[in-house]
Amino acid sequence: MWNSLLAFWDQYHGLVIGFAALGAVLLFNQSVWRRRWTSYPTREAYLAAHPGCDTVDGVRCATCQRKALVGPVAGRRHIYRCGWCDTELYRIDGP
Repeated sequence: MWNSLLAFWDQYHGLVIGFAALGAVLLFNQSVWRRRWTSYPTREAYLAAHPGCDTVDGVRCATCQRKALVGPVAGRRHIYRCGWCDTELYRIDGP
């Protein structure tokens, strides 16, 4: 059994190391992405921190005080940005 395992390692060690490195990079990327995603406030938290930004016309940007020109949410997760000053405002977690 050990001989067949060593023969496999001798033949495919570069491939095994490459896939292991790729897996490690993907796991690291997911942890960084999740940490960055949760750093954005939710819509409710954004409006609680900036109560003057909740208007009848929609949400206003706290930086430039203009109505945030945003399109519809295309996916489950989306970060809303101000169309005027390009400030990232809040996140939408899902439907």
